[in-house]
Amino acid sequence: MEHTNLAKDILELLGGEKNVKSVTHCVTRLRLTLYDDALANRDKLEQTNGVMGTNVGGGQFQIILGNKVADVHEEFVKLIDNDNPNTQELNNKKKKKGLDQVFDAISSIFAPIIPAIIGAGLLKGILVFLTSMKLVSNKSDMYQLLTVFSDAAFYFLPVLLAFSAAKKFNCNQYIAGTLAGILLHPTLVEIMDKGTSLSFFDIPIKPAIYASSVLPIILGVWFMSYVEKGLIKVIPRVLKSVFVPLLTVLIVAPVVLIALGPLGTIIGNGLGAGFIYLYSKFGILAGLLLGGFYPLIVVTGMHYGLLPVMFQSLSNYGVDYILAICVAANAGQAGATLAVYLKTKNKDFKAVTATAALNAIIGVTEPALFGVTLKLKRPLIAAAIGGAIGGGIMGTFKVGATGVGTGPLAGLPLFFGATFIYWVIGCVVAFIVGVVLTFIIGFKDIPIEKENSQTAKMDDDSLYQNEVAATQEVSLSTVIGAQNIFSPITGRVVKLTEVDDPAFSRELMGKGIAIEPEVGRAVSPVSGVVTTLFRTKHAIGLLGDDGVEVLIHIGIDTVNLDGKYFSAHIQQGNRVEVGDLLVEFDIEKIKKAGYQTVTPIIITNISSYTNIEGIENETVRERESLIEIIN
Repeated sequence: MEHTNLAKDILELLGGEKNVKSVTHCVTRLRLTLYDDALANRDKLEQTNGVMGTNVGGGQFQIILGNKVADVHEEFVKLIDNDNPNTQELNNKKKKKGLDQVFDAISSIFAPIIPAIIGAGLLKGILVFLTSMKLVSNKSDMYQLLTVFSDAAFYFLPVLLAFSAAKKFNCNQYIAGTLAGILLHPTLVEIMDKGTSLSFFDIPIKPAIYASSVLPIILGVWFMSYVEKGLIKVIPRVLKSVFVPLLTVLIVAPVVLIALGPLGTIIGNGLGAGFIYLYSKFGILAGLLLGGFYPLIVVTGMHYGLLPVMFQSLSNYGVDYILAICVAANAGQAGATLAVYLKTKNKDFKAVTATAALNAIIGVTEPALFGVTLKLKRPLIAAAIGGAIGGGIMGTFKVGATGVGTGPLAGLPLFFGATFIYWVIGCVVAFIVGVVLTFIIGFKDIPIEKENSQTAKMDDDSLYQNEVAATQEVSLSTVIGAQNIFSPITGRVVKLTEVDDPAFSRELMGKGIAIEPEVGRAVSPVSGVVTTLFRTKHAIGLLGDDGVEVLIHIGIDTVNLDGKYFSAHIQQGNRVEVGDLLVEFDIEKIKKAGYQTVTPIIITNISSYTNIEGIENETVRERESLIEIIN
């Protein structure tokens, strides 16, 4: 029930079911693609009990939940309708670009299979420990079986990737699995091992080994997604169930064997060999740089970009060197978080840091990173320095892992072997440096909220004095700190609670007011900078010179128009003054398309102000006073 309620709260604060395009999860985070990021209330999400933090990176909206993420994800999926008829249309319209698209694809493909790889890698490490301690003979049945158990996930990695990639590229997972089966078929493997010449319609096929490979099957499924969709369009409905799978296999399999498979093998082997060469020559430098910058890499979501190299290294050489450096960075994060726990005076925050520190020591560092060190800034510097020094030690002694996992404690079996002692030294040093530096450089503690029990203990005289002082303080701030937010639109004033969208009416995104436009234009209500202009031009985010954050959201669900009937006169990053034209829109055409034009004007950083009040007039014109905020 706890996970169900948390899933419901998260969905509501994300803007509801209609705003969720897709959702998956990794070890600690819900990873979502939203139609409109502006509808997500990050401030309230981060204050929700059970949510450790949020992040936007790699084209995804990420919610850090820790070790309960799988349970919450299961409940979350039950609440959303992925078969919404508009989903496919909107998916096709709203494409990511550049690195966002690459990292989104990598994270979506690799995240679901990581548990299997972690289990196999840990089992490999345990097997190394058992044989080195002579507890199990390498000639025994037990050894043979454990070897099969630990190798299976790596050998059949193309099958796991095929299903995951097919889900990402929106094509048939079972045909993708068949494609992986073709690459691993014993007959083909035997022919490839012998180096026997092979051709398809006289087109030669280059020998390659696809067991444990990464890129060939991903490229193959990517190509298959286009072939399958093309066939679905041209083959009559009555024949689709037979001819789509038949022709997909007949077209895709030869292309993979002739071109994409060998190309993926060359690229993958090149990545693996290139990293091994650089690591062998400049191990300490690699450790220092990756260990130091790893927290920032995680913040941006780019750490999934390391996975293909790690998998390829394991496939080719049976060992990966990146993980040891990442674990050193995690140890530095754990040390810095523990120091914050010991140093903070805020009891509520101390409870949060205790859980985050324990998770980080075990191997789950997102709660520590997003909930503690990134929030406090200085401890993040201490963690980065600790990670750099620990990573340098790992790089110097070429510490390797038998699989992909987390650490320090959760990944311990992955490092059993000749360099295990150096792994321990690297982790301990990173941890201690994180602790000591955090104590040295300090941090600005989270303020302690006054408790009612303290007030109850005061005598009448002191209570009266405090009430007088508080009244004087509020009066002074009202006189000095009052600000006016001007109206961006001419029209009829509507209370925010009357807007037909719970994200606004329940003030999930902030406080403010709404306007039913009479003129199809919106001007800037503040002097400042355009921080956000959505591609669909229906929503504009502004940061005023005085620090106020304003969101103008033209219409309800108008994101579905994909920019139609909207014309922007500014770009993201532009400087604007009060009254500068932001966007023009066609009121009548928007209404004919079936959408409301009521426009919420929201103050999103409400925690920075003591009071936010909208005007009580029935109508308002551009540049007239609309909202009063008090610091």
